[in-house]
Amino acid sequence: MVLTVDQRRWLVGVAGVLPLVYIVQAIVRVQTGEWDLLGPEPGKAITHFTGTWGFNFLIATLAITPLSRHLGQKWLVPHRRMLGLYAAFYVSLHALAYLAFLLGWQWGELGREVVERPYLMVGALSWLLLLPLVVTSTKSWQRRLKRRWKRLHQLIYVIVALAAVHYLLQIRASWFEPVAYTLIAAFLLALRLWFFAKKKRARTS
Repeated sequence: MVLTVDQRRWLVGVAGVLPLVYIVQAIVRVQTGEWDLLGPEPGKAITHFTGTWGFNFLIATLAITPLSRHLGQKWLVPHRRMLGLYAAFYVSLHALAYLAFLLGWQWGELGREVVERPYLMVGALSWLLLLPLVVTSTKSWQRRLKRRWKRLHQLIYVIVALAAVHYLLQIRASWFEPVAYTLIAAFLLALRLWFFAKKKRARTS
């Protein structure tokens, strides 16, 4: 059975909501007495969970082009926008979780936190760069910006690199997961750089 684009879009949409459903039901269960479900620091667990899924969707968005170009998986291309929007959604939840659970909405402490923890500035920059991509993700903006739209959306490479740095700077004891994510991101970025270099050589030859 071959799924239509609309059916696949629906499936991607449902899959993208599942992490949110999981963490919401976990929070509800903690509130109803299952205190150990999210570990000794639930706020930190929620912040980590949303950040991880934000990174997952960023990597999935970045992977669409090489999968389409090098492996012929053209059917993935129509779903890139939705994956990118989910990335922005979970990164925004990650930021909100940090402000609510770890900072406790103490805005006066934010400046000190940024100085003591540089990864916060890197993460905030990554999130801010995502915002114009979300706003201009529609076809109407694509028509309005024309060739500039493609250049603007190449910010995704910078965003993924910043997300990797944000993760690496938080290494305390367990390094495996941050390094694994960084290696995957670096591989996808290297593929893109290789394609740009190949395209440039073709133009000059």
